[in-house]
Amino acid sequence: MKKTTLFSILALFFLTNSFAQDTNETSSSKLSFYIGYDLGEMALNRFQNFAGETGIRFKNDQTIRFVYLNIKLTEQHLSSNWITAVDGDHVKGHWHGFELLYDIPLFRFKKRHNFIYGGVSAGYHRNHYQHTLLPASLKHKTATVGIDLGYRETNLFNVKGLYFNFQIPIRYFFNRLEETKLDDTTVNKVIVEQTISFFVGYEF
Repeated sequence: MKKTTLFSILALFFLTNSFAQDTNETSSSKLSFYIGYDLGEMALNRFQNFAGETGIRFKNDQTIRFVYLNIKLTEQHLSSNWITAVDGDHVKGHWHGFELLYDIPLFRFKKRHNFIYGGVSAGYHRNHYQHTLLPASLKHKTATVGIDLGYRETNLFNVKGLYFNFQIPIRYFFNRLEETKLDDTTVNKVIVEQTISFFVGYEF
């Protein structure tokens, strides 16, 4: 995770410096509202509960977004090599979070509504880890600040208003999650967290 986090931060600053001159070349012609479903997180966790975003896209393609997360985290997802939140078996979880993000275009592609963006975020997150065989659990909550890097495309498949938003958020935990043993399984320490979201939705 540390290598991926470092790469994402470097990519964000590289794109900001290299492509900032392109941000005003093309833009949306009107203010629009949108709502989307986090297909990525939900698919990885068997579509349990809900995760999504809603927001406003301004005429210059800057956006302000609100993300809501209420996800039952599966044992398989938590212990996978992809996120390594847990070392061991028999621990499931619940992630409940709120996040406000402000994003600006960094680089535009030839298609009018395709661009890479970067932004800042502030949020509040609660996590609950529960051993599936024993009465052992861990609850954690924290405020966060962070940055994000993503790619957004509108009018997907030539369907007006259909969009997807691929996002890599990086969050700093004000209240760090300390390494905790739940029987033979370890919930890993977190100070900086990086996840991936894949929103699909409609823009009005």
